[in-house]
Amino acid sequence: MERIQVCTSCGIVEGYSQNGVRHFLGIPYARAERFAYPREVTSWEGILSATKYGPAPIQERAYRTADPNNPNNHYEHEFYQNFSSEYSEDCLNLNIWAPENAHECPVLIIIYGGGLVSGQNNSPENNGASFAMRGIVTVAMNYRLNVFGFLALKELEDADGKTGNYGYYDQQMAITWIYHNIRSFGGNPENMTLIGQSAGAACCETQIKSPLNKGLFRQAIIQSSAGFATFIKQKRDNTKEYDKWKQVYEKAGCRSIDELRSLPAKELYTAFSAVSAHTIGFCNAVYDENFTGPSKNAPCGTKILVGITSEDVMPLILYGMCRYLAHSQKKYGIDTYAYYFNRHLPGDKKGAWHGSDLLYLYGGLSASWRPFTSYDHVLSNTMLSYMSNFIHTGNPNGSGLPHWSPLRSRHSFMVFGDSAPCMGTVELGRLLKNTVHSNGIGM
Repeated sequence: MERIQVCTSCGIVEGYSQNGVRHFLGIPYARAERFAYPREVTSWEGILSATKYGPAPIQERAYRTADPNNPNNHYEHEFYQNFSSEYSEDCLNLNIWAPENAHECPVLIIIYGGGLVSGQNNSPENNGASFAMRGIVTVAMNYRLNVFGFLALKELEDADGKTGNYGYYDQQMAITWIYHNIRSFGGNPENMTLIGQSAGAACCETQIKSPLNKGLFRQAIIQSSAGFATFIKQKRDNTKEYDKWKQVYEKAGCRSIDELRSLPAKELYTAFSAVSAHTIGFCNAVYDENFTGPSKNAPCGTKILVGITSEDVMPLILYGMCRYLAHSQKKYGIDTYAYYFNRHLPGDKKGAWHGSDLLYLYGGLSASWRPFTSYDHVLSNTMLSYMSNFIHTGNPNGSGLPHWSPLRSRHSFMVFGDSAPCMGTVELGRLLKNTVHSNGIGM
């Protein structure tokens, strides 16, 4: 492992090089007090050591010991075996993986999923080394979650002029920092792609729509949430959201915003957890002209690749959202590419569950407990090739790959499954069954 240094506008960063990839981990991009909007980091003293992951945002994992070997704890079992992390409110950092001798490489920005209540940039399913090996500078950000990232109260609005959506502003600040500094790591800020799955996908679409990010992205890869943000996020009365968050305020036993701000993090999260256990869709954004404007602010001008899995969460609805988004993009003369992942993963009978495609897209097969075959590794390599082509050019097609046509109907999905990838048909009957029986595993 070789130590390396690069000079950024903020100062010198020291990372390391290993197996043809440069790693720069835990770089602070912003600072923020509790329930305050982020401030971009513009400098640091001395040489910044970026050789280990930074703290992850506060979430359930911060306060309990999980058993990742328990197959009933699905995502812990899939992604978090032999995994440990530090958790803190001071979590606004990012990781960068860059090819050796990178110069003006395309940039991929990962926004993790987790329902806006969990997730972190140092988890195995968010490792960018596989993309870096394909000539792409890859960045994974942390952003604030749950009560720390989305609490919204009228009292805060009265004091600050706005409230809530702190996690969205964190994401946007990370994007801004990347745009300003990524050339130091060999990336091209004029060719940036967002990628996210589940809640991360909805965040990607939200960021694409935001006027704060106008012109910053060329492409986006939206997995298992395509079109959702465009379809549901309309201007609405924030009062209902304020009322839900007021319950957390009261549960915490606080009498003022100052008390809420100074409450120990564990007590605040415990209050949130107690209320959210009985509230559906708790971490909704509040109306904010920068992020939740009307759907006319559709992601026009950005090339989009979408994906769903056969055992996804509400897969038939997600299929419809893919079609909806493709139709919206077509009005602006932009093609949308879509894939359908229906591989029966070896090891159990859960099928292509929500998030299973991440194992293939981030090169995570070798580290998995599942008895993956040589075919799975070939499939993973093929999927990575398509995605890499899209990140480089806005088109997934390339030499030696079956042709991928734009989304027109259920017959024009690239199918990644139990046989060789090809253009094919989405299995509407299978999606209907899995939607009715809620077989997807939420994330």
